[in-house]
Amino acid sequence: MKKYLTYFLIILFICGTYSLNISAQHILTDVGHEKSHWAEQDSVEKEDVPIGVYVWNVDPNFGSIRLATPDTIPHLFPQTCLTDGLTGHYNFLGNLGSPRISRIFSDYSYKMWDNEFIFSQPYDYFLFEPNEIHYANTKSPITNITYHSCGNKQNGEDKIKAYFAVNINKNTGIGFLLDYLYGRGYYDDQSTAHFNGSLFGSHIGERYQMHVTYSANHLKNTENGGIENDAYVTRPESFPTKYGTADMPIKLGKSWNKMDVNSIFLTQRYNVGMQRYIDDEGNIIKIKTSSKISSKLLNDSTQLGLDIDSLNNQTIADSINYNKKEFLPIASFIHTLNVDWNKRNFISNKRSNLSNPLYFKDFYLPGDSVNDNTRHLQVENLLGVELKENLNSWVKSGLRIFAKHEFNRFKLTDYDRKLHNYDQNHFIVGGNLFKETGNLFQYNLLGEIRTSGKEWGEFNIEGQAHINIPIKKDSLHICAGGFIRNEEPSFYYKHYHARNAWWDYPTLDNQFSTRIFAKLAYKKTSLTFNLENIKNYTYFAEEQNVFTDINGTQQSLYGVSVKQNQKNIQLISATLNQNFKWGILNWENELTYQLSSNNNVYPVPTLNVYTNLYLLFNIAKVLRTELGADLRYFTKYYSPSYSPIIGQYCVQDTEQRVKIGNYPIINVYANFHLKHTRFYVMASHVNYSSGSGNPFLVPHYPINRLVFRFGLSWNFFN
Repeated sequence: MKKYLTYFLIILFICGTYSLNISAQHILTDVGHEKSHWAEQDSVEKEDVPIGVYVWNVDPNFGSIRLATPDTIPHLFPQTCLTDGLTGHYNFLGNLGSPRISRIFSDYSYKMWDNEFIFSQPYDYFLFEPNEIHYANTKSPITNITYHSCGNKQNGEDKIKAYFAVNINKNTGIGFLLDYLYGRGYYDDQSTAHFNGSLFGSHIGERYQMHVTYSANHLKNTENGGIENDAYVTRPESFPTKYGTADMPIKLGKSWNKMDVNSIFLTQRYNVGMQRYIDDEGNIIKIKTSSKISSKLLNDSTQLGLDIDSLNNQTIADSINYNKKEFLPIASFIHTLNVDWNKRNFISNKRSNLSNPLYFKDFYLPGDSVNDNTRHLQVENLLGVELKENLNSWVKSGLRIFAKHEFNRFKLTDYDRKLHNYDQNHFIVGGNLFKETGNLFQYNLLGEIRTSGKEWGEFNIEGQAHINIPIKKDSLHICAGGFIRNEEPSFYYKHYHARNAWWDYPTLDNQFSTRIFAKLAYKKTSLTFNLENIKNYTYFAEEQNVFTDINGTQQSLYGVSVKQNQKNIQLISATLNQNFKWGILNWENELTYQLSSNNNVYPVPTLNVYTNLYLLFNIAKVLRTELGADLRYFTKYYSPSYSPIIGQYCVQDTEQRVKIGNYPIINVYANFHLKHTRFYVMASHVNYSSGSGNPFLVPHYPINRLVFRFGLSWNFFN
């Protein structure tokens, strides 16, 4: 990965040189977004450098613009370096950049056909989906560099991220995003190395709008299968040798999961509409062709032989005292293209075969080492028509009608050790009814059906509504929604071919899911409810064969399979967010209660807690300071285990499963913000004590011990 770091530094140097010479551009005022925090924190008082930026995301299907906030908020900046998430929702293998899975079932709301390449899903915190890219319109070139670090050259973690955006002209902007992560790992054979490079651009005109992104990702995860015996951590005194983290025997070793995840995203729309005129007071001028002015102008133009249609409105407007003219879009024609090409390799050079298995339970191909390979190509084209909302007093809703074609090609190894193609074509048609303007009431309803031409029945209906009720200078926010889905399991649940995992289940039943949710929020309190029912839940299951080695130690051989639960599974959750403030003392809390009707198939912890207590004050009126500590905790449950064979989380083997949880993780931090710079120091897992508690987030994968961290984020305006 050294070459990626070299490329990273070269591009940063070019970026900095370019940003010093490029001229400042005018900000795009018709995007309609609020100013970002960068624009509000102007520290360049004596230099002639205009500072200001608007930031937005786009809908991945229709390309509609959505307000966004740049990654410059000081609060919780130290927590952004943690793989378990800002508020600790995720289980992961302990090392920075390792695959993760959420303990909160409501965190997952995507459709199966949204991402057929399921191997990338555990890395969603690192990979950027098209709707997560921050497009920007800037007054001057902007560069943000963020760096997180801990440990040393043998076991430390480093993450550096750079964002650059600049305007070519008033309506067109370009930029790039670079992200490099290297976690060496405190335990043996646990390192991670990820590199992301994304180029993006946008054009926002009156009639034509376009957003485009090219993203290339390379991910490498070294697999150790976990430590051989959890007692190395929980009961170290029971062994004659005191093991350090790097000395603990591991189950696998000399094994890697490698992935390339690449994509091109293009969405464009052409607006049709009319011009309208605004007077000095901001009122819309209504022009009637029956007026004396318009009649006179029409007669004059006829006598002169001029084009009445082209002159009518413009000439009438010129005769009236108006402040500005603006284009009012009535309808849009939409095209969206998505192209993804992905590759995954699982390599294991640990000598194992039928006579000496060591780690693997099943063998479907010969050989004493592993080199599994699968590839995926997806091409999506969407065509749609959008009618704008509020066209008149009778039609308040907007409407989108669309059709999409999906082509997927999967490559799997067969018994001849060669890659074979599996092609799929699907057609999707649907409609979207929405109201996105107005402060009191908004809603969005989407319906779509999907077919291969031969098989019918897949559909998705989802929606949500927002109501804001003003109460005593604040608002009670009410949100409700949900979805109903009948969807075919993703390809890799039906087919997978590798040396140590092999299945073909072409007749798996469709998974049917129904979820409803509601949220109430007022001031510093919010309460959220989720209820979900799943029939034919499809999942990966771990398989173990237990044996006793020559030293009398119990060991396991591991395999993985696909299972489907044909009965209904009910899931319910309630989340309370409550924040308090007394002067400089702040206390933030998130409490989630969950139940699953079948913990053998869909396990969840009953209680998940996040609490953050900190002092917030300014030093010398300019240095924003947070001094605090946060705690992450969840009750014991049979957490999903991790399978290096497929790089996915699996339900534990019911005969050999272990519980994790009932162990707090406490982080202490000092977080600072000065003008355009954020920086922090943190001691994570300060409550670690050798032989105390159960410090695991995934079975047999201990989390890192006490670690000191440092982070810095700097914004440049040139």
